[in-house]
Amino acid sequence: MRLRKKVFALITVAVLLCTTGVTAFANDVPDTSRKGSIQITMCQGETVVPGGSITMYRVGAVVEDDGNYSYSLTDDFVGSDASMEDIQSASLAGELAEYASSNGFFGMTKNIGSDGNVSFSNLEIGLYLLVQNTAADGYYKVDPFLVGIPMLENGEYVYDVDASPKVELEKETETEKPKNPPTSEKSKLPQTGQLNWPVPVLVVLGLGLFAIGWLLRFGKRKGEYEK
Repeated sequence: MRLRKKVFALITVAVLLCTTGVTAFANDVPDTSRKGSIQITMCQGETVVPGGSITMYRVGAVVEDDGNYSYSLTDDFVGSDASMEDIQSASLAGELAEYASSNGFFGMTKNIGSDGNVSFSNLEIGLYLLVQNTAADGYYKVDPFLVGIPMLENGEYVYDVDASPKVELEKETETEKPKNPPTSEKSKLPQTGQLNWPVPVLVVLGLGLFAIGWLLRFGKRKGEYEK
């Protein structure tokens, strides 16, 4: 009797240990009934970049395959034949953005606020494409990028996602030349009191005095010869 009790106790402990182990290593699954949001902050370094607009498209839906979750293209974008193997790829975002533009798709467009923020709320879980069609003054448009809802962080699903795309300043244009550049040494204006008009007068006066002196001297020599 005692032996039976001991065996039963050992079996019970073993079952509890196995159950505990399964619970500890069970993978969390996304809640398809939940809604999420995307908040985008536009900054260049520490500088807030207000202005411009962002357009959002839902390009992927969550699919489950034997406990594994991934994204598949939505009906609008399935014709793009884009590969969903690497959703972090910049080329994938660019490809989907080009497809949306060439097919005239209308997404949800919002203006970026004065604080550099724009948010999209009440979103179904899935993969979203963000495209900046209008840039802020003095800045380039950000490259298209993808955001997934939910996002897996530290083993937990996050349904309210923050994104901060890279914002770049436009190249500085060459500074305009001054309309009135400084004159060179040769073209400087005469300083106060520096006059040029007496020069020809003095030249003529000098020539006149030379002629008078020459005539007087020549006339004097001619009178001596006549004597």
